[in-house]
Amino acid sequence: MNTQVKKSLQYALFIGIGAVLLYLTFAKVNPVELWNNIRAVKLSGLLTIVAVGFLAMVFRGLRWVQLLHSLGYEVQKPRAIWAVAISYLINLVTPRVGEVARCTALNRSNGVPIDKLFGTVVLERVVDTIMFALVTLTTLIFSLDELGEFVSQSGANLPEFNALTIGMFAAALLLSTILLLSTKRIWMQWSFVQKIVGFLEGLYQGLRSLRTVENKPLFWAYSFGIWGAYVAVIAIGFKIFPGLEALGPEQAFFLSVAAGLGFLIPVPGGFGAYHYLVSKALMILGYSLEQGTAFATIIHSSQSLMFVFTGALGFVFLYFARRK
Repeated sequence: MNTQVKKSLQYALFIGIGAVLLYLTFAKVNPVELWNNIRAVKLSGLLTIVAVGFLAMVFRGLRWVQLLHSLGYEVQKPRAIWAVAISYLINLVTPRVGEVARCTALNRSNGVPIDKLFGTVVLERVVDTIMFALVTLTTLIFSLDELGEFVSQSGANLPEFNALTIGMFAAALLLSTILLLSTKRIWMQWSFVQKIVGFLEGLYQGLRSLRTVENKPLFWAYSFGIWGAYVAVIAIGFKIFPGLEALGPEQAFFLSVAAGLGFLIPVPGGFGAYHYLVSKALMILGYSLEQGTAFATIIHSSQSLMFVFTGALGFVFLYFARRK
């Protein structure tokens, strides 16, 4: 099959998944109540969460500058930040292509080699995986019951852990390991396995390259700042959305996991997946379908509009930066 045709079919599939999830989210929603919930949110509150969301973008750009400085490349901070803004805009349309776009943008404006830029992106993905794992772990500690119910309602049934279950799991794991090792020559030839192995090797190399990063405390401060801003957008959203004011940091971490899973699904901009999972999480906390859907719509729409605006500014800024 032609590569272009294959990519087009994959893109159509992802759009279809997002459309189905949007339908499942909004199909049973009372439109009048949904609109009343959305209309009750003040513009000043929306501007606040947009500003916090943009702060995460700034932290990501500053962290990128630090990584490039460790490799011997001096990059102006505004250029890195606007290149990151471009990546967010591109990801709204085509998932996973934004990272390529920001590397290309900075290569054209500053002349940093593409391979070096991609190397820093791999490292960033490793760190972001670690940070999302920490957010999930925090949720497990403070909201284990809610997370378990969320996973269950999403279609998975968690087994009860007792001595028999653990024993059966250990035996199955041992047999599977023996089987995998004995057939390694066969399955290592499969293309999808090679892609997984390549991804894991990239993660390993990314972790190793952390040793070369200068001023590691600042690097991790930026990383925590990025993910702290993501959680803060949800937490502030609770305060500006009528009826959710009682929710606090624990619930913000819980919804951040749901939101993160929504963006992991390769649909353009998380459309559909984000709405479905975040509204489901709020329903688990005891709120109505209309409240959950309105909250997801408000947060996602405000951030998406910010991505469009800042991404467009990024294109303009870097265009004139190249002409200097």
